[in-house]
Amino acid sequence: MTFKISPLAPRKIKKIFPINGINVSSTHCGLKKNNKQDLVLIKLDSPGEMLGLFTNSKTPGEPILWNKKIHKFGKVSVILINSGNANVFNGKAGESSLLKIVNEISNKLKVPKKHVYIASTGVIGEPLDEKKIIRQIPYLISNLDNNSDSWLKAAEAIMTTDTFPKTHSENFHKKRNIIINGIAKGSGMIAPNMATMLAFIFTNLDFKREDFREKFREIINKTFNSITVDGDTSTSDMVLFFSVNNSNNSTKLNNEERKKFFSHLENLTSKLAEYIVKDGEGASKFLKIKIKGAKSIENAKEIGKSIANSPLFKTAMSGSDSNWGRIIMAVGKSRAIVDSEKLTLKFGKFFILQKGKKLNLTDINLINKYLKQSEIEITVDLNLGKSEWSTWTCDFTKEYISINADYRS
Repeated sequence: MTFKISPLAPRKIKKIFPINGINVSSTHCGLKKNNKQDLVLIKLDSPGEMLGLFTNSKTPGEPILWNKKIHKFGKVSVILINSGNANVFNGKAGESSLLKIVNEISNKLKVPKKHVYIASTGVIGEPLDEKKIIRQIPYLISNLDNNSDSWLKAAEAIMTTDTFPKTHSENFHKKRNIIINGIAKGSGMIAPNMATMLAFIFTNLDFKREDFREKFREIINKTFNSITVDGDTSTSDMVLFFSVNNSNNSTKLNNEERKKFFSHLENLTSKLAEYIVKDGEGASKFLKIKIKGAKSIENAKEIGKSIANSPLFKTAMSGSDSNWGRIIMAVGKSRAIVDSEKLTLKFGKFFILQKGKKLNLTDINLINKYLKQSEIEITVDLNLGKSEWSTWTCDFTKEYISINADYRS
């Protein structure tokens, strides 16, 4: 299938700042039709420190099972990514296919198998012909490169129903030239339950994973783990964050510099998460839902996701319909603590309810005009505490149904 570019796509894709010590290549191996790129190799010159977060799905793909197994070693040398086949629910055959690919990479590049990470995305339950991938490994190795164009091609090669590649760079501490880069993919089956869809984030800062683990998880929860397109959690979700060893990255950060580094890391994950929602299958509107005044963070998250995953709310937003009752419904069905007499609701700057009381909506025409915009903010204030959380989603359109009805065609 060919998908038209999302109307929410950025006008310009930001180029990645190349980091010394890492190279990438991509090619077509035959998992996708029409000679589309579907295979990516990322190679580090020497093993890098790494952190990974993986889907909590109870039916994970073989790459997830393998990566979880080797994650305890904390090092990465190679990442191989394929699109077009998720290698999920293929039993022993799926495991065998993965191990053959890992063995081939390990032998060809002379790296330990425990340093080889695999990521797959595409159709679930279809057998993976590993020979298609293995045949292209020599080509990938001989065409490794490190420039903005090669990274953009890699971001394109990992796409499935995505309509545009997702890349972002942050340049922190320009005097020392510390860079954070990321590529990601995701469009449908998006409601992360751990980390993300597929995202690969790397930096030339030499970090220790035990020092970064807690903050990294916190950042991922605030960004990738707070988006949803359709409420479905993938079997293949993962985010890998790793350091690229080179002669300039032994810099030690003081406390203030660490804060700035994490701020830039959050900027990067936030931008990639935003791109994923804006590329939601069939999306025409980007919806920011802010829950304020909750008893706890958990309550705020619960309500945010309840609204964001409601088909009734999402279709109303698609039609620019100010049917705020659907938001009240979604708040009420959550398991969070709510007092209906204290609820305040806003579309953008326009109040609908104030502390449980419906307002005389004299600005209904202005509200309807606001809802026709491509980016909409909804605020729910529970007025019960000090906790708040933001969740991002998109609307449901007829295009979403069309894409998923024809996905395997």
